[in-house]
Amino acid sequence: MAWFCVGIMPSLSFRFCLALPAGLALVLGVGGGDPARAQVLLHVPLPNGDLMQAQGLQLATNALRLAQFGQTEEALRRLQLAVAMVPTSSELLYALGNVYLELGNSAQAVQVLQRARALAPQDGGVLYSLGVAYLRQGSYFAAAEALERAVALQPDNPNARFQLGNAYLMLDQWDPARREYEKTLELDPAYWPAMNNLGLVDYEQGDLEAAIERWERTIEMNEAVAEPYLALATALYVRGQTQRAEELGAKAVRLDPSYARLEVLRENLWRDNLLRDVQVLLRTRAVVEALQQAAVDRFNRQMGLAGE
Repeated sequence: MAWFCVGIMPSLSFRFCLALPAGLALVLGVGGGDPARAQVLLHVPLPNGDLMQAQGLQLATNALRLAQFGQTEEALRRLQLAVAMVPTSSELLYALGNVYLELGNSAQAVQVLQRARALAPQDGGVLYSLGVAYLRQGSYFAAAEALERAVALQPDNPNARFQLGNAYLMLDQWDPARREYEKTLELDPAYWPAMNNLGLVDYEQGDLEAAIERWERTIEMNEAVAEPYLALATALYVRGQTQRAEELGAKAVRLDPSYARLEVLRENLWRDNLLRDVQVLLRTRAVVEALQQAAVDRFNRQMGLAGE
């Protein structure tokens, strides 16, 4: 399998990578292959075999190329046709399920990936994607079961470890969640979402100082994302460092105003204690003014007035 990352949603807690089947990965030129050679392979006649399977594979190959360049809706149509032509291909079902995930249709993704799992019950990539789809649905027990199996098959896959940690987090299984996030960082020390989510665990368990340290380290790892700034600001506000907290909170909403909405924070796996405490910070004057200015700036950009 070759890992190919896609951006399902801006949420850092669902950073998502899918494992392409080896044949499709080779044709696409991802996963360490020679890109120039991959371009040539697109023009090589497909191996002899059932014509429908050959056509389905070609459709899937073209669809994944389209998805790679952001043409997800067209990729979906081609993959749907490919699956209709070859309905017993776990690889095509797997690719289609991932495109549904990319489009945010978790219910359809679950249905398709369940079919893929029935055909290939020991495919770690299918189990991983199915686990992510269950997470999106809020089916956390099912997500944990699928991701536990994925990790058993691919113990060195940091993405599977991370998503399993997310499932445990949503089940209030703090120690297992912590273990999976720490394992993620052992496998990939630059995996900043795992560091961020360790802070979520620390905060819910009442370890304010540990949470602060985690979010400070997350910002060192990636200073361009809003979530660790807002989480850190919340913890500092609770600790009484109100001026710095308001400055960081204002910075967070300038980076991404959507993080001022509780539903976005819930999507990013914020739990009860942090959700309760951030609401006080979001009502402070500095954060409210930063949100208002962000709205003005967005309007000016939409009207072509930026910089005037």
